[in-house]
Amino acid sequence: MTTVAAVVVRWKGGDEVEQCLRSLVSSQPKAPSEIVLVDAGSGDGGTQHLARAFPEVQVEALSQNPGFAGAANHGVSVTTAENVFLLNPDTEISGPALTILTAHLEDRPNLAGVVPLLENTDGSSQHKWQLKDLPTRRDLALGRSGRPAFPRNPNQPAAVAQPAAAAWLIRRSVWNALGGLDQSYFPAWWEDVDFCARLHDRLKYPAFPWNKAWRVVPKARVRHIGGSSVGSLGNRAFLEAFYGNLLRYAERHHLQNFPTIRRRLRLGLMVRGLLRPSRFQAYRSVLRGLSATNELKTEE
Repeated sequence: MTTVAAVVVRWKGGDEVEQCLRSLVSSQPKAPSEIVLVDAGSGDGGTQHLARAFPEVQVEALSQNPGFAGAANHGVSVTTAENVFLLNPDTEISGPALTILTAHLEDRPNLAGVVPLLENTDGSSQHKWQLKDLPTRRDLALGRSGRPAFPRNPNQPAAVAQPAAAAWLIRRSVWNALGGLDQSYFPAWWEDVDFCARLHDRLKYPAFPWNKAWRVVPKARVRHIGGSSVGSLGNRAFLEAFYGNLLRYAERHHLQNFPTIRRRLRLGLMVRGLLRPSRFQAYRSVLRGLSATNELKTEE
């Protein structure tokens, strides 16, 4: 069986990372050959505690926060296994999920990567949030990262264009071919959408060794709490990062329609701010940030 390196990125958060690491260490029938925890400059002393609690885990404590993409890239760079299992810190492996995923990928050499089905803590599926199509220009103008790929919970393995990076099992060779995640999507959000879009584009080239992107394998289940980074970052900072990175993605992947996307997105955010008085100041801050970005681009 091929080797697997698990990479978990942590930035502040609570105790959920302990559950994640514990589930990896005790994975059945065997744990990953390498487990790396990258702390993205949390500065809260949590890494020392985790290093003591999990001697099997290689802890990489970064002095500054390079964002999720930068931390993930660092984690992958210090491992050597053939496949990389990228995990959010608020996930928990269920039973033989990693074994199922690895076997599925091993049996399909033309496949770039596989993902489990993410579940809420009550066992309900997160497929509508997790498994999406790549965003169209209309999606971007409406502030969406793509539409759900499946109307119902998939019960058989199926192709999916854009799975959330909360749990990815991907070939190292594919990761290296695309240069990992783009660190300009700082501090987080949209770096996984960008990676999936770049992978989709590369599949069109005959020289690219793989001709299929992702498959979801529903028999592999991973529990996902969700939202831990948002809680640490704060609502205003999250909205600024999310919509700022949305426009970065739109400019790179929908350049011809970028002015229209930006204009309609701004209008939509104005309306949302008016309809949600409790978030009015947050949306106002987002719009100021987008205006400043637009002015800089105009000057250039």
